[in-house]
Amino acid sequence: MDVEIRAITEANLEDEVLVCVPSKDSLNYYKFRRGIQEKIEWLQQKVRDYGYIGNITYNSRGEPLGFIEIIPAKGAPIPFEDAISTALITCIYLPKMQGQGTGTKLLRAALTQLQKMGVRQVKTLVSRSPEWINDGIYRKHGFQLEKTFYQAGKSEPLDLLTLSFYDPQPRIEPKIEHLKAETKDLMLVEVVYFHSAQCPFSSIFHINHINAIAKFSPNPVTFRVVDPWRQPELARQYGNLFSDTFINGRAPFFGPPKQEDIEKEIQKEIDRVIQFQGKRVS
Repeated sequence: MDVEIRAITEANLEDEVLVCVPSKDSLNYYKFRRGIQEKIEWLQQKVRDYGYIGNITYNSRGEPLGFIEIIPAKGAPIPFEDAISTALITCIYLPKMQGQGTGTKLLRAALTQLQKMGVRQVKTLVSRSPEWINDGIYRKHGFQLEKTFYQAGKSEPLDLLTLSFYDPQPRIEPKIEHLKAETKDLMLVEVVYFHSAQCPFSSIFHINHINAIAKFSPNPVTFRVVDPWRQPELARQYGNLFSDTFINGRAPFFGPPKQEDIEKEIQKEIDRVIQFQGKRVS
């Protein structure tokens, strides 16, 4: 399939957002309105701050098919030793185009542009889950495994991949880092939702959390919202890098949770804590 690749600008950044959400004629589209607006504003600020933040691919009818999103690493939730000259690929999303070479075209175009801009290295954080774009496309283009993160309360690792524009690329000895929570629970149950406008789905998940916690009264639950992009140090104190949900330091959900799933996990944690406290008293 012939595709056209265009840089993300203020003129077309809404096209990136619309790739992620249901079509405007879908019954579910209204649920995403807040998240769409937050994401648009987030992208607008990034374009104004940094200029180039990635590419969108279009078909012959001018319809957006997918995108690659790139942010300078400075200020990202992930700790970097050399953030000033590093770019972070936050997402490659191709909902209907995987396996057709479009992702490769997007990545190559982005790497070419970043090198022209004087970026010295590019990094990305990927899951090993086959449901997501994992390390395959990156490895083909020379990315190496730099570090494996195990977030607090989770068994699913996240791999940090690195591509250096040095010639030759230095060999990297992969490291493992287990993130540990430095915060202490003050109430019976603490729910922390790591919310960011970087994803247009976040507003829906935020509402799911609020509605779930409202079910518990009198309220034994504290709820905290942390934006990993605006509060990276606080996110790392919890042992987190990007979007997730922690319940007393546990991360019980593999993917974005429904309201009923959050309610079940909160109740399980309340029961566990009460049982533990009862054993301590006896």
